Amino acid sequence: MAKIYLDPERCIGCRSCEVACEREHGHPRISVGIVGDLAAVPVYCHQCDTSPCTAVCYTGSLRLDGDMVAFDQDLCTRCGLCVVACPFGAIELRSMIQRCDLCIEKETPICVMTCPAEALRLGDVDVVSRSTRRRAAGALAARLVRI
Repeated sequence: MAKIYLDPERCIGCRSCEVACEREHGHPRISVGIVGDLAAVPVYCHQCDTSPCTAVCYTGSLRLDGDMVAFDQDLCTRCGLCVVACPFGAIELRSMIQRCDLCIEKETPICVMTCPAEALRLGDVDVVSRSTRRRAAGALAARLVRI
């Protein structure tokens, strides 16, 4: 399954992904957090393999559907457990739960298509190598440690 990956060294903090997502969905399902002067960090659903949000959802409104976390707003009671459980802070509680669905109706998520620095990329878990993911995580950690 394809997932969104971030190359933190490329993110310029322009928030193009956020604006494009808001245009597409009426509310941004990705946000760019600015940490100090040094790091812009897009916050989005990582479609976790062991998704804590689905584990705490007692109504089944958030559930694993194959390799993707699916959401059924009709079953959602807005209890907020998923918001607390998400390790990435990617779920918001508004009039209904807001979270990334990878623009399921499109071939490529709008945030990935819009990113001018190509910091957000769509890739298959099996194709994106472990070393690539570790390098990106290390680069992000190094930027955050300097703050």
